[in-house]
This record gives sequence, C-alpha cells and structure tokens, in this order.
Amino acid sequence: MTVVTFGGFTFDDQAVSGFTLADMSGWYRGAPSRRGDTIRKRPQNDGAFGSARFFRDGRVITVEGSYIGSSIADAYAARDRLESLQADGLSSEFAVTDELGTRSCMVELLTEPTPDEGLFSPFFKFAFDVFAADARKYGPELVASSGLPASGTGITYPITYPITYGTAGDPGRVTVSNSGRQESFSLFEVAGGLDAGFELKEIASGRRLRFERLIPLGSTVFLNPRTGRAYLDVPDNDVTGFLTVREWWSVPAGVSQEIQFSTWGGVSGVPSLTARTRPAF
Repeated sequence: MTVVTFGGFTFDDQAVSGFTLADMSGWYRGAPSRRGDTIRKRPQNDGAFGSARFFRDGRVITVEGSYIGSSIADAYAARDRLESLQADGLSSEFAVTDELGTRSCMVELLTEPTPDEGLFSPFFKFAFDVFAADARKYGPELVASSGLPASGTGITYPITYPITYGTAGDPGRVTVSNSGRQESFSLFEVAGGLDAGFELKEIASGRRLRFERLIPLGSTVFLNPRTGRAYLDVPDNDVTGFLTVREWWSVPAGVSQEIQFSTWGGVSGVPSLTARTRPAF
C-alpha cells in the first residue's frame, strides 16, 4: 500500500476510483551524490584522488497514475484541477504513506502534469515530476516544550503531619531526539515576554544561541538552525541581527539532546521554549 498526498491531491495505488498511483520513481532510492569537479584522476597511476567528503544533491521524483471517474464531465473537472497543481509557484509538502508510516519532504513542480488530452471515457492517465531541494525524507514532527527554570518550594517549617515536601522545580530544559538515519534540525520557538532576550544551550556540546532584544508578551521568535535565520512572529520580520552568539547545531541520527532555556532580564507572562524536530531519513 502506497499513498501519495501532494498539492491537495491523494494518489492511491489501491484506489478503484478517483486518482490512482501506478508508479513512483526517485522516492525509494538514495539521493544522488554531488562531486562536481572534485574527481581528479591520478596522473600515471591507477584510480583518482578522493575528497574529504561528498555532498548529496536534490531528489527528482516522478509520479505516474490515472484518474477513474464516474462520468465524462467528472473526468474533465478532475483534469482541470490537476492542470492547476502548484499554480501559486510555491513549494509544498509531498507525503508518502506506506508500511513504514508517513514520510515527507518539500518539493516544487519540475515538469507540469501531462494528462491525456482527448477524453472519450471517464478515464485518463497522467505523469509529473517534482524536485526536492532537500533530499531528506522526514517523519512525523516531535514537539517538546518548557518554561524558564524555576526553583521548588521544599519543606516548610515547622514540620507538621502529614509531611509535605513542596512542589518540584523546573530545570527549564527540553529533550529533542532524531530516530532517523540522517542529520536533522530542531526548529525553535521562544514566546515572550522577555525584557532582554534569551539563551539556548545544547548541553552536550556547549553550543549556544544568544538573542538580545525585547520580546513583547504575545510575540514569538522563530529560529531555524538549518538556514541560520530568525524572525519575530512573521517570516518578513527578520531579527537574525539580534543573535549575538550563533553556534548553530544539528541533531545527528539516533541522538537525543538536552536544550537549556534561560534569560538574564525581566519576564512577563509565561515565556516558553518549544522545539520541533522531525526524524530524517
């Protein structure tokens, strides 16, 4: 069983009506390697010079299928919708559900859908290609949240029966993990209000992100370690320049990390850190 969800369409390899999936190439294979001009043959010797590492290129995925409708008019309407696939010119999610679960990537249309032109029955075939600039396939998102560190109350005196040990403190940490087989990145969201800013620290490596700017109550700073950018509330409001320490980090395959959330200024409301991580394959 394989189901592709993309651009508001569902292509099912077991469907007996609607959009069906006949073949999909490029998804179940590794991303192509990119070496460019790094391969140089050894002069007067066997083999070639290697490189310290090579990189993965983008992934091209080809989808072939058909549409089985209830009438000629139904097929014409379906073809019309398919022709407008990703008409806004913006990348969108391409998700594949199979026996391993659901994994997805962001893609853009590479070649337009090519459905049959002459329809003499409520049936037509089609094909299209999409391109994933990031060749990784991502599993379901894992979300972890925490507030700022807070101390516990402890035992109060005089001691009375039954004994109460007070409320526990909060270390102000979130744990993120990547159960996949490739490097992934956590997306961070820090909600105000914070008068001076905040700091995030990856405990194992000691890497830090320090943001020095007022975050009003009701506003949120979004940080993307993959792009090295930060924005306040909306993507157009870039605040990357207020990051005074930028020791970005990734989440290696099969690794869990603890992230410390702290501040040095005044607070209002209940500031929080949210980390969103998707295992990468």
